[in-house]
This record gives sequence, structure tokens and C-alpha cells, in this order.
Amino acid sequence: MDSEEKKISDSIKNILNRNHLLTLATSKKGEPHSNAAFYTFDKNMSLYIWSEEKTTHSENLKKNRKVSVNIFDSSQKWGSLLQGLQATGIAMPVNHKEIIKAGILYIKRFPSSLKLVGNPKRFHDKLFESKIYKIQLNEIKVFDEKAFGKGGSRKISLKRRI
Repeated sequence: MDSEEKKISDSIKNILNRNHLLTLATSKKGEPHSNAAFYTFDKNMSLYIWSEEKTTHSENLKKNRKVSVNIFDSSQKWGSLLQGLQATGIAMPVNHKEIIKAGILYIKRFPSSLKLVGNPKRFHDKLFESKIYKIQLNEIKVFDEKAFGKGGSRKISLKRRI
């Protein structure tokens, strides 16, 4: 990884670590929908959200797995050095093999969730009528005026096996 790639990667990880909510955009039959969700992430910059199965975005994901995501600190002041990211990717419920890893990531980031689920396997429990969804990002545009200067942004593409 060269110094520019490292700077971009560090910027993205900083933004992911400092924020907890994302805006998720989904669509079905050309009708857009957006919602907020708490997220966690792994070392490959895949995001994970926990959501009820009967929500509009969960229903949309059954028909169209393509999503876009926004992550930023909404308390930033206009005219300050802004930071945030926009990304596109593919979202799907985590499979049986991934549920423990995804559940542990979620519990580490949001410890109170353990009181509700009891253990990482239960995030897909019928009792909660919910799933952990994995969002595999394929393109990220990071705005980081602190790292890249005023108006500074960078775009990266991630190579993924889906």
C-alpha cells in the first residue's frame, strides 16, 4: 500500500470509528427509500446493520440488493473542515457461518445489544424477527478536508467476491 492509499484507508477507518449511524438507501421498482441504522464494520470495510425483517428497507433488499450509504457526523458546522463518506455496495443477510462473527462485531460496538440477544447466534432468532445484514462496499468516496484539504475527497474501488 503506497502512502496515498494508506492516507485514504486511514481516513475511512477514522470516519467509520467515529460515527455510529449510517443512512441506507434502497429501492424497489424504482421507488427510493432511505433509513438510518446503527452499524459496525470489519477490517475489509464491510458494514453490518441489525434490522427487523418487516421494515421497508429489508423488504426492498429481497428484490434489489444494491444500496448506497452515507456516514457523517451531523453535528459538523457549516464552513468547518468536513468529513464523511458516500458508498455503494451490495447488502444481504449474513449467512449461518457469518452470524457469530457479525454478532460479535455488533456486540463489541453496541454492548447493550448483548442484554437483548443473549449471545451472537440469536441475532437471527425468530423471536426478534430480525437479521444482521452485511453491506459489501464496492466503491467509497471519502470527504475529508482535514486529511486532504478544503474540498478534498478521494474515491476508491474495492475488489470483492460476492
